[in-house]
Amino acid sequence: MDQDFSFRDIVRGTRILRPPKHRLSTFGPTTLSYVLLSELPEAGQCRLREGEVTAQRPKIMTSEQWRERFDGFGDDSKAFQQAIESVYGDAFRALEYNFRNDLRQSSVEHFPLAVVAERVTQIMADEDAPRKALLQGPDQRWAFSVMKFVVDLSMRSFPSNVKELDDRGFFDPEGQRLAKQKRDIERLFAEAQKDRTRVSALADRLREFNLFQTYEDRFFALVHSS
Repeated sequence: MDQDFSFRDIVRGTRILRPPKHRLSTFGPTTLSYVLLSELPEAGQCRLREGEVTAQRPKIMTSEQWRERFDGFGDDSKAFQQAIESVYGDAFRALEYNFRNDLRQSSVEHFPLAVVAERVTQIMADEDAPRKALLQGPDQRWAFSVMKFVVDLSMRSFPSNVKELDDRGFFDPEGQRLAKQKRDIERLFAEAQKDRTRVSALADRLREFNLFQTYEDRFFALVHSS
């Protein structure tokens, strides 16, 4: 089967009927539930699949993890991953997410897809399920529709993830180190204020960080306070 044609066909056939309200988390894994509907050759029938897809950022991205970024998406997922990488390019490679798909159940619904979609949408609204998505995709390559969905969601979450990492100093190691030093010093000042036996620990830490002159006036004011 022509992989390029299959990729284009799956992209055209994949629709997000109801997106989740949550973006992917910058820190730690994000698990989203999904319901995926696929039209069947039999008139007035569709297949309903329910599952969960998890995106997570490994602490260390090894070469093996890079090759196996998609788990549970079927035997041909590597070919589809290559197609995704060719489309998204460096932006996708910069994500450094791993993805896992877990299919929970599958059933044939003896109603047209539009009817089932309306029913499921109402159920999701009643449940107030912010981490659940309703998808539509081809029956034979349904797992690739889930793959496309989670990659698209990752790409939309990426700018917010980068900003959050920047706000926490992940792109400024020196700034992160100095911020940690300041937190340690403030903690020791607070401890020494309550317990004067902690003054020597504070002095040692100021000398260790080569910051004694910076905090000298405040240190001696603490020492001489009653």
